[in-house]
Amino acid sequence: MNGNPIRLVMLDIDGTIVDSPRHSAVTPELAQTIRDVAARGIAIGIATGRNYGHMMSQMRPIGFTGPFICNGGAYLVKDGACLFESLLPREVVDAAWERVLRERGYIEFSGRDVMYTFIAPGYAGPTFPKVGTDDYLRILRSKEEYSAVRAAPISKITIVVDSRKKAASLSRYWTRGPFAAAVTLTRSFWFALEITNRGVTKGSGLSLVAESLGCKPEEVMAVGDGDNDAEILRAAGVSFAMGNASPAAIAAAKYRAPSVQEDGARIVLQRYVLDGAPLPALSR
Repeated sequence: MNGNPIRLVMLDIDGTIVDSPRHSAVTPELAQTIRDVAARGIAIGIATGRNYGHMMSQMRPIGFTGPFICNGGAYLVKDGACLFESLLPREVVDAAWERVLRERGYIEFSGRDVMYTFIAPGYAGPTFPKVGTDDYLRILRSKEEYSAVRAAPISKITIVVDSRKKAASLSRYWTRGPFAAAVTLTRSFWFALEITNRGVTKGSGLSLVAESLGCKPEEVMAVGDGDNDAEILRAAGVSFAMGNASPAAIAAAKYRAPSVQEDGARIVLQRYVLDGAPLPALSR
């Protein structure tokens, strides 16, 4: 019997349940724990920067029941249907394309089930591994193919760069430039900048899905590790930052979990959801 009043659990993917970029899969032990949580009648979903198609291509067999916060909060799915979507204005999409060409970076344009990617000539940094099926993926091979993006509904953009100087330049542009009042800028890693509409975050997504389920804040658990998890960790009544978490995630969370290398999300779910152990002393 669950001794803590948890009715909804939301887990980040990269750096939380998957040791990205070292490993691309959820451990078998964590997968079983997720199924055990779901078997208790507790809703267990994902809060990710990935789009729905990308996320489900890897996570469908694991046993998540949802809801799903995708595209950093810009696309929400509950019971297989769209609960909320926030599309970026075309001028923001065009500006991101122009900036990534100028900075020679890598870019991902995310819609509901499709993600367009492009590597600018001269880029020498990381790209995110494509796991699961590739049905969601559209690789742009040339600048001319950008027209496909302009015709698509895009709710999140990720720009990846190969130097901190470029990251700082892009951060200044999006937080102080012409679209500063129109977008929210977050990071999953120092080299990955995520752009959504103003006020759209995983935290805003949590508020909507929790309301749709009739869950109070104290009935919601969130686990994450990155800057882009800070808002959801702050919004959840019970929130854990991973042992490998960023300073922003640690500051936002109420508790600490072991690292992803230690399968910390599994430990948290087993101890505080399945076993009902008392929550630890507040970390702050």
